Amino acid sequence: MSEPLKKILVVDDEADTLELIQAILAHEKFQVLKALNGNEALELITENPDLILLDVKMPGGLSGLDICHLLKSDTRYRDIPIIIFSAKVLDQDIKEGLNAGAIEYITKPFSSKNLIRLIYKHIK
Repeated sequence: MSEPLKKILVVDDEADTLELIQAILAHEKFQVLKALNGNEALELITENPDLILLDVKMPGGLSGLDICHLLKSDTRYRDIPIIIFSAKVLDQDIKEGLNAGAIEYITKPFSSKNLIRLIYKHIK
């Protein structure tokens, strides 16, 4: 009997980016959950993903940093690794992301090889 697919929640407000990441992850045989904003992400978190890829800038009031803070303060979800990916590249931005509870911060544009390497580094 084969092991179930690892589940990754990808949160980004750009549909094209979601589709690109889904294709990259599907090639690696991951199950992909997609959210276009923070509220959708919080609804999908109940699916218990093995890892979360989270953009910082999103519409609808909840930023990626807000979501990160919320999940890390909730005992049900605090152990899910979060990798932030963002076009924000300043040292202060990266520091904020890591301080919010992300285990990695990758800047856009990123290579698919680097993204996959980071996922395998942290997925359980």
